[in-house]
Amino acid sequence: MRRCSPTRWTTDVAKYTARPPRGDRPVLVLGISDVVVIEGEPAVPVSMHHLSAWGRWVRDVAIPDAAAQRLHELAEHFDIVWASEWGHNAHTAFREPLELPEEPWPFLPVQFDKLAHIRRYAGGLPWVWVDDPLVDLSGEPPECEDGIVVRVDPAEGILSLDVDDLLTKTRELVERRAKEDGENA
Repeated sequence: MRRCSPTRWTTDVAKYTARPPRGDRPVLVLGISDVVVIEGEPAVPVSMHHLSAWGRWVRDVAIPDAAAQRLHELAEHFDIVWASEWGHNAHTAFREPLELPEEPWPFLPVQFDKLAHIRRYAGGLPWVWVDDPLVDLSGEPPECEDGIVVRVDPAEGILSLDVDDLLTKTRELVERRAKEDGENA
């Protein structure tokens, strides 16, 4: 079994600093490719959307029909943060088709080596990283003491995520960390 251990933040972040998490709930970090956008052959119903951010570019993407509903379910329990190649364009481009809130979710300005960035952003809060199987980590997702790594089925994207199972695992993580903090106090 592969393990992941916390690493130091060694990469300079360009001018942008993500708005910090609220601090009262876990952080959910989302990729976009094969999570919100299905880039291969879909196994779930999808609709094509003509996206743009500020009219500077246009891209046609396939989004699972139930993706907006799934994101709303997740947003009830997590502070959501983008971490993808879409960067600062993510929320603006996907606001309408995913029925996102007007205020943009923060984004982590990172495409690769995301794990260290996610840990730094979470700052001790429990975190979940949901992304496609090809991002950063080869093989099975590692088990992490401080968070949960979830790889979605790229043909189903975010719809392959079992929300009830994720909430159970997140509660267990929170309880385990609270118990460890109590033992270390």
